[in-house]
Amino acid sequence: MSISATLNAASQILIAEDSATQAQRLQHILEQHGYPVTGAANGRLALEAAQRNKPALIISDVIMPEMNGYELCRRVKTDARMADVPVILVTTLSDPHDVIRGLECGADNFILKPYDADQLLRRVQFVLVNSQMRRSEQSDMGLEIVFSGQKHFITADRLQILNLLLSTYEAAIHRNKELSSTRDTLRQTNEELQQLTQELEDRVLVRTRELEHSNEALRQAQQALIQQERLSALGQMASGIAHDINNAISPISLYTESLLERETHLSAGGRDRLVTIQRAIDDVAQTVARMREFYRPREPELKLMDVELNALVQQVIDLTRARWSDQPQRRGIMIEMQTKLAPDLPDIRGADNEIRDALTNLIFNAVDAMPEGGVIQVCTSVLTSSTGSGTPGSHVRLEVRDTGIGMDEETRQRCLEPFFTTKGNRGTGLGLAMVYGMAQRHGAALEIDSKPGDGTTMRLLFPVSVAASGSTARVPVLRVPSSSLRLLIVDDDPVLNESLRNALTEDGHCVTVANGGQAGIDSFHGAQKTPEPFDVVITDLGMPYVDGRQVIDSVRASAPRTPIILLTGWGQLTDNEQPPRADRLLSKPPRLRELRTALSELTAPRTDD
Repeated sequence: MSISATLNAASQILIAEDSATQAQRLQHILEQHGYPVTGAANGRLALEAAQRNKPALIISDVIMPEMNGYELCRRVKTDARMADVPVILVTTLSDPHDVIRGLECGADNFILKPYDADQLLRRVQFVLVNSQMRRSEQSDMGLEIVFSGQKHFITADRLQILNLLLSTYEAAIHRNKELSSTRDTLRQTNEELQQLTQELEDRVLVRTRELEHSNEALRQAQQALIQQERLSALGQMASGIAHDINNAISPISLYTESLLERETHLSAGGRDRLVTIQRAIDDVAQTVARMREFYRPREPELKLMDVELNALVQQVIDLTRARWSDQPQRRGIMIEMQTKLAPDLPDIRGADNEIRDALTNLIFNAVDAMPEGGVIQVCTSVLTSSTGSGTPGSHVRLEVRDTGIGMDEETRQRCLEPFFTTKGNRGTGLGLAMVYGMAQRHGAALEIDSKPGDGTTMRLLFPVSVAASGSTARVPVLRVPSSSLRLLIVDDDPVLNESLRNALTEDGHCVTVANGGQAGIDSFHGAQKTPEPFDVVITDLGMPYVDGRQVIDSVRASAPRTPIILLTGWGQLTDNEQPPRADRLLSKPPRLRELRTALSELTAPRTDD
């Protein structure tokens, strides 16, 4: 006989469950199989609902507020009108006493948590079918039940049924304990596995960190090698550029120096501008020379003098005006330059061209940090402190402040590294590195205060110059040859040749110019055959086809006592570069004072004559 044929689709099932989630799940399962369902949030509400409308079955959780499932079942079974309503209790059955309490209150069956849908439906079908059978059974007959779709006729008495039920439950509890023991063993094994996994992960992490440290050390070594190669390439490139730059500015330098010396009718403004031009030329030459020193292991020797810092600040502001004023204004941007210069500022000991170049870099960086405009302040002041011996010590402070974008901590820590730049293709990463190098060579401290959005302050602290000593740079006495000299100038740059000839001709000398090394050799040998050979040869070093070394060798071969002055746009030569056998080595751009001094010394009467 089919179980479904015995069910009444109109059978009302009442659910007593305080968990809304569990109640909804239970109701969903039953309604999907055609059972009408009513829900109640606790035992008291469920009892009231059953009294109003007698259900065909009550399914109740055991643990609920106000009235638990056992009390609900007892109330239903003691109510004469509802005594035949079957009650299923939902429980974990964690204790055999739960069964006794269920039997005492008259429960018809249990559903164990957790349950699945098939288990629940079979239990509901079983209870409803057996409820119908109990209503028609005779007291002197056995009990006919349906289990798993089959009818069974039970003649056992209640005590037998109870014992069977308890023994079955005890077996289930025993099996549950075995399962719990297995679960505990599995949990312990899982914990050991997790521990082993953690140990393995820790070892992998340690090894990974070791590899990361090794990779970082390798990366730093590679970076150092790349940086060294860059520095070497920069120095070699600068050597080539230096020659062209120095040749280009040599005529400007010579004519500027000559105008300042000879044109006495110049206006004050015109003379100031020529002085600024001359100073800018000197700075360009010094900058090119320092760039070439990047790949050399030795430090160039500084020519120290007493520097008036306030005057130098004003010079740099004038020299950089186009960068911080004119260029931004063409883009509609306003940058205001402010100065706060301490009066009676003591001199500092240093190389003015290096300090001027460093200050120029700081102002350029301040401009770049204010793409929308702002304020630059250049300040000088004196800091006085007591040393450990109790004697006062003083420093001159030079600050460049801007109201720009500022730097984060990582950028501030790295900004002095060579080739580190935040300007992309617009920056070389050398500006602040050169400033730092200048500070180190001058025994000055370099401090940086900066935060994103709060601008940047670059601060240089120079020791105050002591009283002038015997090593203080003195203005050399101008030495001019007492008589007119016959000079041969050999250079492949016609503009430089012309400027040298004009300047030296104005000094009263007879100047011959040769455009190139071979032309110079030919001119010298031609003059040797006449009663008036050349008194001094001035030759360039770097020339095509026949260079200055070959000119010197040719002159020495035919006239060993003829003085030779070598001009070079390559900067100072090192021992490894095999300086040629010249009597004087002068760097381009040549200075009239240096040329005059060299000519005077080389043509002075010899003591061995």
